[in-house]
Formats: sequence, C-alpha cells, structure tokens
Amino acid sequence: MDDRLWMYRDSPQGLRRIDYCNGVQGFINFATSIPRNFTSGGIRCPCKKCQNKKYLHPDVVMMHLLHKGFMENYQCWYAHGEVFVSKRRMGETMVGSTSSASNVHEAANDNTNPYRNMVMDAMRMNQGNVS
Repeated sequence: MDDRLWMYRDSPQGLRRIDYCNGVQGFINFATSIPRNFTSGGIRCPCKKCQNKKYLHPDVVMMHLLHKGFMENYQCWYAHGEVFVSKRRMGETMVGSTSSASNVHEAANDNTNPYRNMVMDAMRMNQGNVS
C-alpha cells in the first residue's frame, strides 16, 4: 500500500496540504479507472458525510473530499476496487496492507475465491438501494 498518511494528516489553519490535494486526485484517478465502480455516472463518495453510501459524479466526490475529508479508516479503498492482501516482507507479516494499483485489476478479475464472489454479488444487489 502506498503511504496513505496524507489522508488523515492535519494541516495548520484548516488548509489542505498539497499532498492531500494530490492524493485526492490520485484516488479519483484510481476509482474512475475501474469501470464497475460507476453506477448511473457516479462513484461511491468516501467523504466523512457520505461514507460510501452515495454515488456521485467524480467531480462532486473530489469536492466532498477536499472540503470534508475521508471517512475514518479508509486507507484500503475496498469499495473502489482495491483488494486487501496480507504481505510477507523479510520474514515478517505486514497485516493491513493493500495491493498496488497495478495488481488490483489482476486480483479483481480472479473469480476463484467464493467468499469474494459472494461479497461482490451482494454489493451489486445493494447498489440500487443506495441513495
């Protein structure tokens, strides 16, 4: 997982840091790069208020994130196609890391995990119920 400390780092006088603005743009680029993230022209908004429950145009999502910030504990962008993985590095387990953007499409197309398929089917069924 990239360093996502920028998502929750406070800045003086309530101004957004440049790394936060760049990170939000990176998030929007990532989320919009996966076609299945779109529902009626919108993607899930992970801001503090919407908490991935609303589908909004990517420009509106960007504004929400710039003004309201990300919802708590959303370092792994699971609702936007990022896959949670456990990695081993030099004999130590790093729990809580996510796959890199280059590996996400590969893992997202892996239909061999029945639990993943069950969750993805449930998410697709609930997409019409989200306001």
